[in-house]
Amino acid sequence: MLLVPYEIETLEQERPWANWTIISVISLVSLGWIFGILTDSQVMPLVLHGWNPAGIFGHVLLHADFIHWLGNMIFLWVFGNAICTNIGNWRYIGVFAGCAVIAAMVQNVMDGTPAIGASGAINGITGMVLAMYPVNRVSMFWVFLIKGGTFQCRAWLVIGMWFLFDLLGVATGGGGIAYWAHLGGLAGGLLIGLVGLQTGWIRLTGCDNRSLLQLLKREREE
Repeated sequence: MLLVPYEIETLEQERPWANWTIISVISLVSLGWIFGILTDSQVMPLVLHGWNPAGIFGHVLLHADFIHWLGNMIFLWVFGNAICTNIGNWRYIGVFAGCAVIAAMVQNVMDGTPAIGASGAINGITGMVLAMYPVNRVSMFWVFLIKGGTFQCRAWLVIGMWFLFDLLGVATGGGGIAYWAHLGGLAGGLLIGLVGLQTGWIRLTGCDNRSLLQLLKREREE
């Protein structure tokens, strides 16, 4: 079964131009390489391979094929726009870069194999969604064989499902997917979100649902 998110219920507080810009830059580089406009020698420095600075930051710009690129950009559009409109465009750029670095570092330490793709950084953004909007509804499109449809579920449920999938990937050997980068990015984004909420540099409005931090505090009080 194919599951694809297409919307999350959040309040749009400003235009998420930073996320649009990141998606555009990733798309230009990735599609340029996929369709042969950019050569292997030109993009090779962007591959995450050890501790090369260009790879630590630049791996998010490359994707192995069209489906890899399209899937990641859909996820980044849905969840990135939600976070960007809340924390602000300039902060979002720093957060996205930070999640990319955390994902790269965990991949290097725990796996060590070369990696490309924005999945680790995007998992960092979904980690922030888990911290800020755990009970918000995510609209999903599903396809199974020749049937399809839509449904809604809470953000914590769908993100938890992806987390378990990544754990399974690590347990079964990876299969060419950088699952450790996914897990590292998710943990990093969750931590950034919780710290931001605790310190006050991330603020939810009175119309937002409770954050994960508020839910945890409520559980302790009860």
